[in-house]
Amino acid sequence: MNHDEICKELSGELEDMAKWLSRGELGPGQFRSLLNTLEKKKLERFGMKLSSTISIDGVVHFTLRFVEADELCASMDVDPITGKLSTQLACG
Repeated sequence: MNHDEICKELSGELEDMAKWLSRGELGPGQFRSLLNTLEKKKLERFGMKLSSTISIDGVVHFTLRFVEADELCASMDVDPITGKLSTQLACG
């Protein structure tokens, strides 16, 4: 698989997991930590890393990057309470 294919595949899987976890049962910090933990090993296998921050209003912003060149793959904003999710792909 090339970078674009890996990016689309893994960002789709990350989005699916985020949707599954965002059912209003976890606060932003718990949601962020759990998603990072669940995805870490899989992403490392593909040479990727996930970073995240929490905004003042509780939305968790994830950034998915290729480790080697620090190349952006995708970013995703998730409200863990409402489940509202927005993904922006940087790949073609």
